[in-house]
Amino acid sequence: MARDEPRWHPFLATEERTPGVWTLVDTLGRDYGRVSIVRIGAEVGYVGELQDAPVGRWKTLRAAIEAVHHAFVASHAPGGFAPNPWPSTQKSAPTVQPKPNSGGSR
Repeated sequence: MARDEPRWHPFLATEERTPGVWTLVDTLGRDYGRVSIVRIGAEVGYVGELQDAPVGRWKTLRAAIEAVHHAFVASHAPGGFAPNPWPSTQKSAPTVQPKPNSGGSR
């Protein structure tokens, strides 16, 4: 894809129903996330939520919307691909148990 070709971005699936609050909407029209503009002291930032659960804080609206959308897509995964920590793929060497002495001498 060429650099100047238009690309889809999750921002295109948002609705600003209230000034400063962007609601992310899925293809069926259901709300799944929200990004709000916040001011902390002199700094302005954005807080993202996925279905009322906090996702994080960002300095740009674009990054906040991308992160909430990514969290939404990841929430559809079946518990993640790989376990953490990854189990060893090597089988350990079997332990050799000493044979009990049968009482005879050699």
